[in-house]
This record gives sequence, structure tokens and C-alpha cells, in this order.
Amino acid sequence: MDLRSMIRKSSAIITTAAGATPETLYQRTAGSQNPRTVILRKILVYNDVGAATIMIGTGIAAGWVQRWPTLRLVNNMDNIWTEVEIPEVEIGADLTVQTDVLGVLVQVEVDEVGS
Repeated sequence: MDLRSMIRKSSAIITTAAGATPETLYQRTAGSQNPRTVILRKILVYNDVGAATIMIGTGIAAGWVQRWPTLRLVNNMDNIWTEVEIPEVEIGADLTVQTDVLGVLVQVEVDEVGS
């Protein structure tokens, strides 16, 4: 059991604006003493633009690094992955998202760890 202080937060819903271009999905809250880290707990995606994939990572542009497996989206369906299905990775950076098409709606729920 993890005894560190954490709080569950949700990102705003974003619409991907360009295929194969990382976009900011979740920005960490500034910590008072130590930088906070983020654990991804839930991914909610809606896709009505055809066959698509989603990749979540960190960094923007050439600095983008994929941190979780690529997820295949079902068209015209709510695509939801919960903490049971998502690998538990603790990241010390803001989360970014990249899809292969534009117009995909994405939201995440995270645990922010730290002070």
C-alpha cells in the first residue's frame, strides 16, 4: 500500500487537432516542496472519425516519448480503459497525447503524488 499523499484529478477534454502531433493532455500541479509525479488511472476517448489509434507519453514535438502502449480505438464508441487495464507508471512530467487522425476526444484521470 502506498502511503504517500496523492489526489485524483481529471484533465480537460481535448480534441486532437492534428494527426501524429503530440498535444498537451494533462499538466501537473506545481508542488510546494518537491515536484509532483503523475500516475495514469483512467483513459476516456471518443472517436467518430474512423479507424484510429492513440498514444500517451511525455514531451512535445521532437522531444515526445511514448510511455504507454498504443491503444486501438473503436469507431463511434466510448473507449474507456481503467487502472486495472493500464500499466502503472509514475511519471515526473506533463502528459501528452498523439493520435493518427484529427478530431478524437480525449480525457484522462490521474493520481498526483507528492506535496
